[in-house]
Amino acid sequence: MYLTNTLQVELMLYFYPEKHTTDQSATKAIVKAQEDILHAILLLLDKQLTDKKYLLGDKMSICDYFFFMLAIWADELPRPPLAFKNLNTYLKHMAKLPAIINACKTEQFSLADYQ
Repeated sequence: MYLTNTLQVELMLYFYPEKHTTDQSATKAIVKAQEDILHAILLLLDKQLTDKKYLLGDKMSICDYFFFMLAIWADELPRPPLAFKNLNTYLKHMAKLPAIINACKTEQFSLADYQ
C-alpha cells in the first residue's frame, strides 16, 4: 500500500505537475517540492533495506517487483534510487533476476545502469 499510495502518487505529481495546478507558472515549484518529498521517501525505503535482501526481509514479494518498476521511473530524479547505498545494492540485485530482465527486454528498457 505504501508504494502505490505514496511513492507512485508522488512520482506522478513530479512527472505531471501541470495536471495539479491551474497556474502553469507553478509547475517548477511543484517539481522542486516533489524532489524533496521523493528524496524523503527513497531515504525511508533505503533505511528499510538495511540488512535486508528484499523489502519485507529475506523473501521476495510482489512489492519488490512493483518497487523496481517505480525505481525505474525515478531514474530521472536529481537523487535517483541508485544514489542511495542500500537501494543501489538492492536494485542491482533485482536487475539480475530473469523476470526483471525479460520484462525490461519486452519494454525495451536498458538495465545498463543496474549492472
